[in-house]
Amino acid sequence: MSDEQEALAVRVSMRDIYSEVQRQGKLLEKIANSLPDSELKIEDHELRIRKLEMRMWQAIGAFGFLAAVVSPLIAVLTR
Repeated sequence: MSDEQEALAVRVSMRDIYSEVQRQGKLLEKIANSLPDSELKIEDHELRIRKLEMRMWQAIGAFGFLAAVVSPLIAVLTR
């Protein structure tokens, strides 16, 4: 290699790679510890979805009941 090519070359040793991986691991752990507890959020969302589903079935039942009661009533009144 000429002196000019050697001056432009970058050498990365295994030690450099290892230290960077260690630094990235510490950073990732720090970020993970700063995040809110996701399990509590997931449980909260599941409860909210269950409540919405329950309300949906209640609404379907109420509309079905109204249809069963109002249809014959309208039929009687239109005679």
